[in-house]
Amino acid sequence: MRCNTSAACAAATRAAGSAHSRPASAAARRAWPGRCADRSVYATSRDDQVSCSRGPPPRSGSSVKITLVEAYEGAVAAARTLAGCAAIPLDVESNGLHAYRNALCVMQLGALAHDAAAVGEVFIVDTLSMGDAALAPLREVLGPAGPRKLLHDLAFDARILAAHGVQLGHVVDTAIAARFLGERSTGLASLAESKLGLSLSKDLQHHDWARRPLTDDLMRYLVDDVAHLPALARVLFDAATARDIVPEIEAETAYRLATAIAASDEDDPRPPYVRIKGAASMEPLALAVLRRVSEVREEAARRWDLPPFKVLGNDVLMELAKKRPSDPSDLRKLKGLDRGRGASLVSALRRAIADAVREGDVPAEDRAAFFTEPPRPPRVEIEAHRAREQRLTAWRRRVAKGRGVDEQVVLPGHCVQEIVERVPDDLEGLSSIAGLGARRFERDGSAILAALHGTSA
Repeated sequence: MRCNTSAACAAATRAAGSAHSRPASAAARRAWPGRCADRSVYATSRDDQVSCSRGPPPRSGSSVKITLVEAYEGAVAAARTLAGCAAIPLDVESNGLHAYRNALCVMQLGALAHDAAAVGEVFIVDTLSMGDAALAPLREVLGPAGPRKLLHDLAFDARILAAHGVQLGHVVDTAIAARFLGERSTGLASLAESKLGLSLSKDLQHHDWARRPLTDDLMRYLVDDVAHLPALARVLFDAATARDIVPEIEAETAYRLATAIAASDEDDPRPPYVRIKGAASMEPLALAVLRRVSEVREEAARRWDLPPFKVLGNDVLMELAKKRPSDPSDLRKLKGLDRGRGASLVSALRRAIADAVREGDVPAEDRAAFFTEPPRPPRVEIEAHRAREQRLTAWRRRVAKGRGVDEQVVLPGHCVQEIVERVPDDLEGLSSIAGLGARRFERDGSAILAALHGTSA
């Protein structure tokens, strides 16, 4: 998700870059100094031992202490410990696949001490039970002034934390590092297997993290999501340092962090039916039906506290819009309406279809706002845009091949699109492109402009 305007993104990214990006080199390497621990037993704060449920045992001989934080005082103590760490592996869990409104359910925070070989303790913060009170003591340690945070694919974590008043800063993203290194599979489980020889289970990927209690099995799973990040980060950043692409990774991380934080304040202004794929191409009557049946689904999702797709799929709504069945028996033949709670929607859907048929179209304000396409640019502008993009991507491809790096390292796709759209004339204009980064600007700024405009550098 992007910021509303390019200028906003650029400003946010510059702010993020100054606040969140720090030199990698020796300091960065100290943030992940060790390999995985190598035992199959984790020590817990419950004074028992629980065996590791996933993959081969860690490698160092040290165990991981698991501390469940369920009270404000526990969050204060966790913040005190984490503030003195070299790095904090971090992950969050939600219940977005199980509830109408996404909730921040659990946060895992690893404590990687200075000169430690592995994570020594993982705090599992029960944010669902404690609410935002759990986050207040942790805001400073999770922000720009705190130790380095290690995440894998930061966008969701940063966005949901920002929505709860916590702005992440001083962040490393192992997923971005992997993408810039040209890894084909960049999921955490894939990288853990290919880089660390660990087999991580995906059994609880779709678990409802709002369920309580948090059993030992669940906590072991949560620990694995952060315990191996320091070792993975070290492997990836050793490779990135060897290829001299750490500054580009840091610039992209700052950009992704800034856009995720900005997105936490944005609400999609479109009604739910407008977001359904294929809505824009529907004829007026079908679109009117889609609007009305979508409203029925939305109201039921709120009432049952379910994601709308678990009430009725978009494919069912589209079928209702196209066929407009009026007989209850025809409605009950559709997937999801033949049994259980779905069957209780048949009468409401029948009324919604009848209302839409009488209306014949969506409201004029919806059509004007969401279904009126802007005037098509003149052909000469379209061709000029295409030519700029082809020149810039050809330059990027050529440079990437010459340097032996991924094309995203030379110039990320979002930068290509923004440069092609805005067509900066000079270096000052180019400097406002969000996510470009100081290294690219200084090394390739003039060449980027030359490729864009088809001139000699």
